[in-house]
Order: sequence, then structure tokens, then C-alpha cells
Amino acid sequence: MNADALRFLDRYLGVPLCLCFTFLRWVAGPFQSLKTLSTPRKVLVIKLSEMGSTVLAYPALAELKRRCPHVELFFLVFENNAPIIEALDLTTPSNIITVEMESMSRLLTSGFAAMARLLREQIDTTIDMDFFSRFTTLLSFLVCRGNRVGFHRYTNEGLYRGNLLTHRVMYSPHVHTAVAFMALIRTLFEKPDDEPHYRGRIGTEELVLPRHMPAPADLQSIRDKLRTAGVPDGNDHTLILINPNSSDIFPLRRWPIENFAQLCRQLLDAMPSCRLVITGVASEAKDARYIKERMQQNPRVVDFTGRTNFRELLALYSLASLMITNDSGPAHFASLLALPTVVLFGPETPRLYSPLGDRHRDLYADFACSPCVSVYNGKESPCGENRCLKAITVEKVLDEALSTLKTATPIGRTDLKSNG
Repeated sequence: MNADALRFLDRYLGVPLCLCFTFLRWVAGPFQSLKTLSTPRKVLVIKLSEMGSTVLAYPALAELKRRCPHVELFFLVFENNAPIIEALDLTTPSNIITVEMESMSRLLTSGFAAMARLLREQIDTTIDMDFFSRFTTLLSFLVCRGNRVGFHRYTNEGLYRGNLLTHRVMYSPHVHTAVAFMALIRTLFEKPDDEPHYRGRIGTEELVLPRHMPAPADLQSIRDKLRTAGVPDGNDHTLILINPNSSDIFPLRRWPIENFAQLCRQLLDAMPSCRLVITGVASEAKDARYIKERMQQNPRVVDFTGRTNFRELLALYSLASLMITNDSGPAHFASLLALPTVVLFGPETPRLYSPLGDRHRDLYADFACSPCVSVYNGKESPCGENRCLKAITVEKVLDEALSTLKTATPIGRTDLKSNG
């Protein structure tokens, strides 16, 4: 199913269902006591989509585990989001419950199976990290009779999803997404009626990511694949990753593919020893072919789309010196390996979605209309032409790339390579 179909269902089916269950909760209220637990035991984290923002949730989830060392974490995610949960090593693979979205039938079948599993687990706490999704709120209410933490609109217009939470957090569009996620966890340990939540400072020094160390087998595998593709071992060349893709949920985040092609040509000219590796999933191979055709099939440009699994992709990041990418998941994955990145923002803002850490340079034209998407409009922009991204010139990206390679020593490249 595509993103528009999911938005349609969430709005036109989710709103009346939230209203009905809110009414039922109100009717049953006098006959029920508020069952909130100060020490949760089985916690379900709902983060269906957006692999990149899942990385931003890590500091919050690490705090939960620090506060409750014996907590058992469960995750509910779309199937393609599961690999990042496994890589973050927050729970056992058996506790990652997936929902398929290839079709309506698979969505329903896998969704009901997931709900049945969660009911059997007797979840006592849910943390809903999907911004204002009605169905995730409904799911929290149906599978959990204890703590239910999530974002609530309070006095904001739109995005109604009923009153089904025990801990309602006021979403602020002015703080980084990692801070918003941390507010969810902090609220779990507050008094539920002390609203609005969360009223407290969350400093950037608290938003720390783990350092991912690729397994030796993954490093060896990626070295073999690079060698087969014509990229030799050794330190006599600079490996630069090019990610011209972004999620199909929001294609406006893509810098023009023609610009990526021009950038690759200028990088080849400016750095005779560099090798360019174009990354992406198999369905994104069209962009890689376009770039290679513009390079007259230059052997220093390698199409790596669809050639790696997720753990091999992280191993590839550990061997590179730089990545140039649209605002998308890979920018955040790179932060797990301290890979320097140049990230191109437009319809969304780095103020909310910049990767964590200090190894990235964010390019943003800062148009008056940008960001044109937010959690309040379901990330559905009225814009049909991303002039904000087109305003970022090839020359500017090239300058940032060369400056990054010159001034930023790639932390950890050597020690990561030694694991192979």
C-alpha cells in the first residue's frame, strides 16, 4: 500500500473509531480505576515507519532501560523497519513484531496477527512514537490496560485521535525530534494528571547514540563485494558514498538527480583518487544508472544499489570517508558509525531532523515556506516543485564535501577496519 492510502484510512476510518472508543472509555470511567505502573515490566514501543527517526529514538529508549533495567521491550514496526531495531540492539529479535504493508490483505492479516501476539504478551505499557497516528493510538488502547504514553493535541487544531492515553504529551514543533521522543519517556515517570507533559529541560548532551561496530563477517562480505565491483582494498583511494534517494513516503526530499550527476563528475575531477559508490535499495537502481550513464560508465563510479543487506550497509559506512545524502534514513544510520555526512534539507528542517552528533554538515536554503511538511499535515505537502532543494547548488555541496574531507579526520575508520 502507498502512503496516500494509509493516510486516507488513518483519517477517515481512524477518526470515527477514536471517537467511539473515547466515548466507551468515558462511559466505563466511573467503574474503572486508573491502572498506571511506576515500574513497567513489559513495554511496547510503536514506531511503524521512518527508519531514520528510529535512530533518533535511541537516547530515549536507552534512558527507559537505565531507569527500568529489568524491563522487557517489544517493538511494533513495519517489516522494512525491523533491521534498524535489530542493529540498535535494544531487544531480542523475537520481540520485534512486524506488520506488512504490500497490500491491504497483508496489512490486515499481519496487523491482526500482531494484535493477537501483543494481547498474549500482556503488555503493561505502550510508548506510541508515531506522531498523531490514529491507528497506533487505537492499538495502544486495545492491547494495554496500564500506561499508555503518546502525543496529544491539547489545544492545537486538527489531528484528533481521541482521549485514549493515560500519559498525554504535548508535541512541540520547535524542538528536535530526539527531544520529543525523550519527552515521551520522561512523561512515563510523571504523575499522569500533572498536565501538560512534559514540562522540563532536555539537553542535547543527553542525546547520545551508541557506536555500532560491524561484525567481522559483514566487513569481509562488503570488502569482497567492493572488490568484485572494481573498488580495490587499501588506503590509496578515498571512498565516498552517494545516496540520491529518499523514502517514497515523501519524494519531495530528493535533490534533483541531475545535480547528483554533476556533483559526481566534479568530485571525480577534484579528487583523482576517489571512488564513488552509489547506495540504495534495488528499486532505486534507476537513479544509479542515470548517474553512471552521465559518467560514461566511468569505473570509478560504482552502482551498489540492492547489493547489501542492512548490516552490510552499515559495514560499508565504516569503510567510507564521506557520504552525501538527501534528508533520509542513511543520514541517521551514518551517525551510528561516526561517518562524516553532507545532508541536503528542504521540505523538512534540520532543526527537527538533523542527525545526532557532530559529524554532519546540513545544507538548508531556509525558504520562507520551508518546512512545508510536519506531523500536523501528515507530511503531505501542497508543493509540487521542491525549489528549496534546487536552491542548494552543486558548487555549494562540492565545497562542503571537500571541506569536510579536508578538515574532519574520519573518527574510527582505522579501528573499524581492523575488525575485518
